[in-house]
Amino acid sequence: MQFLVLVSLAVPTPQQTPTRQEREAESEVIRHLYVDSVVRQIWLRGDGGACIVAESEDAETLSAKFSTLPLVKSGYLQPPKVIALKPYAGFGPTISNSDFQGNRS
Repeated sequence: MQFLVLVSLAVPTPQQTPTRQEREAESEVIRHLYVDSVVRQIWLRGDGGACIVAESEDAETLSAKFSTLPLVKSGYLQPPKVIALKPYAGFGPTISNSDFQGNRS
């Protein structure tokens, strides 16, 4: 199942930016999640956060994995918000009422 994971800066906004070593540790965890086929896409947000398309069996497992991010553990980032994604039906075939009744022409 796919999820959208929203990662936001802590509130109030941290005064000190992460060190190079902290950023690299964060990237290393994300790289491992990518190799493990958990992270499918990751985008940086204009407001300083990130959004991630991820795969997991359930939201709880995914939330636990992203809570281990070094910048979350240090308090620089808020605990991630995990949102289940559903397929968009608008690109599929149009189904008429007669299709439901088995009267296909």
